[in-house]
Amino acid sequence: MIDVQREVEGVMTLRISGKFNFSCYKEFQDAVSGPVPTRYVIDLSRADYIDSSALGMLLLLREKVGEDAARVVIKSGSGQPSEVLRLANFQRLFTVN
Repeated sequence: MIDVQREVEGVMTLRISGKFNFSCYKEFQDAVSGPVPTRYVIDLSRADYIDSSALGMLLLLREKVGEDAARVVIKSGSGQPSEVLRLANFQRLFTVN
């Protein structure tokens, strides 16, 4: 499940709960379609699982906003999502907290 919150300062937060995998693709694409905000915050603190399709969705989002790593912030939380992001070296492509 993806909960979308648009904040006043041009920040869009996507809070992802449960599994972040290919079944979230349409919901994720619908959430990020339209005008590009100043910054996206992808909150994975409530996600308990991510897979390679989730990583692909994050890479597509990065392409949409450009190469500036500060425009997409990923709150990785702990557990499996954090470990997958670390193993994929996403801290080199995004701001990961």
